[in-house]
Amino acid sequence: MISDQLTTLYTHHTTQLQRVGATEGNKVLPFLVSIENDVVSILNKYRKRKVTAALQAQIQEEISKVTRQHLQDYTLSLKVENRALGAYEADFAVSALNGLIKDDGFKVVAPTAAAVNARAIITPVKIGINSYTSYSSMMKNYWGKWADEIDGVVQAGFLESKTMPEITNAILGQIDLSKSGATKSTLDRARRSAKQLAITGTNHYANTSRIAFVDKNDTMLKGFRFLAVQDSRTSKQCRSLDQTVWLADDPKLNSVTPALHPKCRSALSYEVDDRFKDSGSSKKPSSFEVDGKRDPKPIDSDGIYYENLKKLKASDQDAVLGPTLGKAFRKLDNPSQFAKLMLDDNNRPLTITQLKTRNNALSRILREQSN
Repeated sequence: MISDQLTTLYTHHTTQLQRVGATEGNKVLPFLVSIENDVVSILNKYRKRKVTAALQAQIQEEISKVTRQHLQDYTLSLKVENRALGAYEADFAVSALNGLIKDDGFKVVAPTAAAVNARAIITPVKIGINSYTSYSSMMKNYWGKWADEIDGVVQAGFLESKTMPEITNAILGQIDLSKSGATKSTLDRARRSAKQLAITGTNHYANTSRIAFVDKNDTMLKGFRFLAVQDSRTSKQCRSLDQTVWLADDPKLNSVTPALHPKCRSALSYEVDDRFKDSGSSKKPSSFEVDGKRDPKPIDSDGIYYENLKKLKASDQDAVLGPTLGKAFRKLDNPSQFAKLMLDDNNRPLTITQLKTRNNALSRILREQSN
């Protein structure tokens, strides 16, 4: 089926997009290096001065100004890249569908870059259970958070030390940007946060571009298929939504449009109208990783996450689900039903405590296990 072939195509394509997001996150590094260099330069300029309240205010103002400027410059560059990616996604869909569907009646049209950008700006970004933000606010929150943290480090440096050399050492010791990027310093944490920001932003633009694409081609495309990454790092919500199909006018579509959480790797593919479907099958890669071990065998493109999880041994299922849910998963022995029961009516993941309070087969199994 064409939709299955699209699932395979977009599974591979989403892997590439994840790399794009990580690359965009790494582009923050020169901006953070500039912050560190500017802070060093400002502190050295006043190294021989007597510490006064006026001097502290001057230094804090100068550091705050350059910090905010560099972080804003990074988020501005990321916005530009995301807008370009949104336009590219629309063009990619045109090529994909024209290549798969051989029908003179199928004429796809790409939405404009402005239309894609408008859709991305107005579509909320999910950052947690019942927690949303706008794309613009997500960018602003990034530079605002880390600029404020550096302001706090500077203020603490003055409170904890007496001389300018001591203050300088205290401040630089807290913001130090390491080669590995793995320390708890302010700039290292800002670096890791930028990667999360970029991955989330990239996924947001890619998937909202696909929604804008269906809006433009709604006589040929009836909706979307949710695709979750087939590995043990996939969230509970994304696991349960894998391979579910959503009509373009479904009022709950926003609740299942990735990104569903920070660093979400899920994606939407297209569901083609029945008039343009044909026969055939397709395969996508399984990449379940449990304890560092990967199963790379191809699987049916329409196989849901939990059907593939069922093929793993019990210990690996427990590593993904936890021992309580793993045992219940095996006893229920119905991957499709398990997927549906793991979410509430608004597609939000349920905790084990919440699952036990419901009235269904899974809740009864969980209650029996507790006795």
